[in-house]
Amino acid sequence: MGLPTAGLGGAGAGGIGGAVGQAGASGVTGGGGAGAGGGMAGIGGSTAGEGGADSGVPIDSGDMDAPLAFAAGLHELFIHDACTGEYAPQPDTCLHEQEVEQAIIFGGETGTVYDVTLRVRGVFEPTTISGGESPLSEHPYFKVGGSVAAVDYSHWHIEVSDPPQTYWLNHYPSTSHTIFLEDFEAVLEIAAGAEVTVRVIDGNDRQIDNAEMGPPDRRKLIEGVTAEVLDGQMLRLDVVSVVAR
Repeated sequence: MGLPTAGLGGAGAGGIGGAVGQAGASGVTGGGGAGAGGGMAGIGGSTAGEGGADSGVPIDSGDMDAPLAFAAGLHELFIHDACTGEYAPQPDTCLHEQEVEQAIIFGGETGTVYDVTLRVRGVFEPTTISGGESPLSEHPYFKVGGSVAAVDYSHWHIEVSDPPQTYWLNHYPSTSHTIFLEDFEAVLEIAAGAEVTVRVIDGNDRQIDNAEMGPPDRRKLIEGVTAEVLDGQMLRLDVVSVVAR
């Protein structure tokens, strides 16, 4: 559409310089700051880091007035809900922290709402969301609004304070001990100055473990992001575009 690109020189500050390596404690990597200003930006279309992390879009942290930089804290954001111990009664699960999150303040021009397109990649167990809308017919596991029906399964989501909305990333018709590998793009409405929280919550102390040997749905990789199989579950976000409404 002829939209200008932002920061074609490299990845933003604090981003992932290469593929994520060995498993460790639950945590967050990537993401930078947010700036001020207005306008629109399109797809940059390159990768970041010799290690091979697929960044989706490069963000130039030196130009914090560029619209893509408003969402720099979401770019290359990686959340790993790691295992903290074994759970013997269900050996294909593991103990975990039950809540891992990262919050950022979105940049932009005061009073402006932006359509933010994110590439969402995840290794998730299923949960079920009651109500809300499924705007992507080909990706029904993405849901806007609604509430958690299966509280004992991890629910991965992005919560925006303004305009207030919750975007669910792993909604399925039913729950099961299954790991899904997802890769899709979704548009979020985010106002300048809004708090955006990327979070996973589980109502019990165990999760389906991606690293478990045996089940055919396990041991999944996020191509270009995870260099080896990680335990637990994980999410990677990349900013594709930021457009003022």
